[in-house]
Amino acid sequence: MPRPNAAADVELLRVFSTLMDERSLARTATRLGRSRDAVDTALRHLRRIFGDPLLLKDGARMAPTERALALEASLRPAFAPTEQQSPTASRPRARWRA
Repeated sequence: MPRPNAAADVELLRVFSTLMDERSLARTATRLGRSRDAVDTALRHLRRIFGDPLLLKDGARMAPTERALALEASLRPAFAPTEQQSPTASRPRARWRA
């Protein structure tokens, strides 16, 4: 039986995968249709979970740590098929406000 927060875990890993591609909080936020603050919060959660900074500021971009590179290598096969098949993978999500 899946854990109740399994969907949240997958979403955190999707944010990580996109951060590794983009190496930027702002570009990751745009690509995922999220706010920059939401991506920053996800990165803080990932850092706590993995006990590693994962990505560090390096000028205008972010540089991955060794742990981030190893994690990316293990996750890439899992996310590659869904990123290629999803027609909305590169489109931001619509936001509805009341």
